[in-house]
Amino acid sequence: RDFCLSRGLGDVYKRQAICDDDILMTGNMDKTINDIAKKNFINIETEIYFDGFGLSRDIKKGIRYDIIFLDIEMKKFDGVTAAKEIRKVDKDVLIIFVTSYEQYMKEVFDVRPFQFLTKPINLNKLEKCFLEAYEEIGRCNYYFEYKYNWMLYKLLVKDILYFKSNRKEIQIVTKNEKRKMYGKLNEIEKTLKNGKATFLRVHQSYLVNYTHIDGISYNRIILKNGETISISEDRRKSISKEYSEIALTSR
Repeated sequence: RDFCLSRGLGDVYKRQAICDDDILMTGNMDKTINDIAKKNFINIETEIYFDGFGLSRDIKKGIRYDIIFLDIEMKKFDGVTAAKEIRKVDKDVLIIFVTSYEQYMKEVFDVRPFQFLTKPINLNKLEKCFLEAYEEIGRCNYYFEYKYNWMLYKLLVKDILYFKSNRKEIQIVTKNEKRKMYGKLNEIEKTLKNGKATFLRVHQSYLVNYTHIDGISYNRIILKNGETISISEDRRKSISKEYSEIALTSR
């Protein structure tokens, strides 16, 4: 087989932000999360914000975080508003909402939160949430390695929009380019599943990266770059179910 998945080292430090207008709360969370990180040999850098406006402003300026712990009930600029502004420029950051009221969970569906933590925060739940977020970030550092014309290439899996099959030739479409390789889409699909990369086989000829899907209907999906791909008739029911299950488990 002329392709495989490999694990990249990624960044040494994971950048995170804590945003809450309660100074005592932010201080306690900062210390607790750093203690959790040290115990698990994880290097992190943390920035503190006391309102959602400052956080969203910095992200719009180009500052990037891997994880954001975001309080929902802030007086000046609440977490829901901040998350909507953040998602305009950063689709990938893992947002973990911190809230005292569970009814907010329905309101933030559109901003794709990674998880929720309810106040008062349980330390075991906080540790579990942080480690799951760290593992999720690690999944983004997988490379798809393949050979083409005797040369070895590799692409970050997270940058691949989809694979398109045309008999024995496979087109790999990324955010910035299109590449070619030889192989079978069935085998690529199996390899990606073994690496826990979330791709949907929406058509016999298309294998699409879930993280780049912007919307889905009965017979088509729309990617974040505006491209539309048809869902084959025999896969419509299964794709709808699979997409919903992934959406639920990723929130």
